[in-house]
Amino acid sequence: MATKKATNKSSNPTISVSLRIDPKTKYLIDLLARDQKRTITGVIEWAIERAAAQVQFDQNSGTYYNDMIDELWSTDEATRLTALALHKPSLLDYDQMRIWETVKASPDLWRSGYMPSPNLPIHAHALEVGIIRRYWDSIVEHVDQFRHSPAVKPFVLTSEQKKEAGISDSNFDDFPDELPF
Repeated sequence: MATKKATNKSSNPTISVSLRIDPKTKYLIDLLARDQKRTITGVIEWAIERAAAQVQFDQNSGTYYNDMIDELWSTDEATRLTALALHKPSLLDYDQMRIWETVKASPDLWRSGYMPSPNLPIHAHALEVGIIRRYWDSIVEHVDQFRHSPAVKPFVLTSEQKKEAGISDSNFDDFPDELPF
């Protein structure tokens, strides 16, 4: 007697996707599924994996999408957006671009003394990914608050947030008013 094996859905979550395809393509998928003894989902996943191995992610380095997916994918939204923005910002959608532009314009989200230049490549090591992850919800809320602004408004950590993150609040208040030289 066969028993049904219990599966833990949280260990391997899936996402439902609704597709609109023409009847001929649907029939082709059905035929492939029958021939390969796969489910329709299996055929679609197989086709996407084959495409990812054939389409170049970066023409200069010769990397393909399947080479990059482990670097780009994270269950953490902040990490995922940051990775995509650093590797191929042209793939960001409008909302992601607003968040990334805010991150780039926010000195509190970069290592001390570094601010990205619009004309130069960004140094990923200078980005405070841990701080972005910690305050992700606040950053997204900030971007949403200023969504109608024609210019990007930098995200600024409060003094309390800076203290939590271990960032010194270098506003020079602790310096004497007159220096002895």
